[in-house]
Amino acid sequence: MNELEIDLGSLDDFTTFPTEVTLELTPYWLVRTSEGGFRLLMAICPHAGGEIRPLNDVLFCPLHFWTFDAETGICLNDSDECLVQRKVSVRDNHLYAAGSID
Repeated sequence: MNELEIDLGSLDDFTTFPTEVTLELTPYWLVRTSEGGFRLLMAICPHAGGEIRPLNDVLFCPLHFWTFDAETGICLNDSDECLVQRKVSVRDNHLYAAGSID
């Protein structure tokens, strides 16, 4: 394991997506990509700092009603905005988050 990676736990522990994950005191949503991979999307709105929540097939900020693509984190209201994210890798049936944000 790379020392900059953080073990999120067994892949078997994550059965529904998005799934809430707290990493270094910061809330994230663990999402599954259409290619079968994973990523962490920060659950804090870059626009107003609101708490991002799942709503149907998007992630939603209730402060100003911004919505984000639930796979990529790109804002659907302003394509120049996106949720902060961390890469996630799978090894030996465990999920590992990159130690730094993208």
